[in-house]
Amino acid sequence: MMRMLGCVLAAGAILALSWTPVAALAADVPPLKDQAIARLAASHDPAIFIAVGRVYVKQAGLLETRALLASSGREAGLGPDWIRTASEWQQVEAELSEIIDAVIAQRIEDPAWFRAAWGAAAAQRLSAEEADEIAAHFASEGGAQQRAVLELLLVGETLLARYTFTERIRYDVPGAESEMRQLQDTWWVNDHRRVYDFTPYPNAMRFASQDPGVKYSKMLAIQGIDAISRHFDGVADAVRERVRAQRPRIVAAVERHRIGVAARAEPGARDE
Repeated sequence: MMRMLGCVLAAGAILALSWTPVAALAADVPPLKDQAIARLAASHDPAIFIAVGRVYVKQAGLLETRALLASSGREAGLGPDWIRTASEWQQVEAELSEIIDAVIAQRIEDPAWFRAAWGAAAAQRLSAEEADEIAAHFASEGGAQQRAVLELLLVGETLLARYTFTERIRYDVPGAESEMRQLQDTWWVNDHRRVYDFTPYPNAMRFASQDPGVKYSKMLAIQGIDAISRHFDGVADAVRERVRAQRPRIVAAVERHRIGVAARAEPGARDE
């Protein structure tokens, strides 16, 4: 009898030893962790970040376009009439604006980049269990409100301040009015003046005071903002390069303007 009991206890110990590591590791099996990270990234609303990026990249493209138009005019010896009101300038600027908008639609407005960027940042710092816990929290009433606060006040305001203080987003760039209105509309829809009370939500209070909530909030404030900024800067550089690739089109517009000015200056041109 004692011998049989010893065998049973030994077998139980072996099962316990073999099961515990497997259970602990199961949460971080790559497919399971990938799924948890994907759920977490998909739980966020990227509208504010997309609105910021849209303005930044549009202005970067327009300013590059105008700088290239102005420098090409100077090189060709054009006079003070080579400005934004010139018809040839307006035509080529409109054409290049369409190119800029196409890049924005593909690389800013499509939220795939955002989910990939934040997913990669989260995967480096969270376990599958932590990512799943946060995603489930954000699906709750209090968690959804808390997520919106993090997106707007922790990340959105910091991101916008970074670009406005460095004048990479300005309020005086003609041609980007529509993008600026979209940013303002998106911002006010989220009602950042509201005072949030999370005391009715115990899960929200836990999220704000202990891991994984604190860990994730820190990640958003540092790696999350950095990931968005790096993507925006990369797209802005790509847009500037696309604009510079259109230099032959700009040179042709400058030449058309030069010929037109010369024709109008010929004797008797005004009387015809």
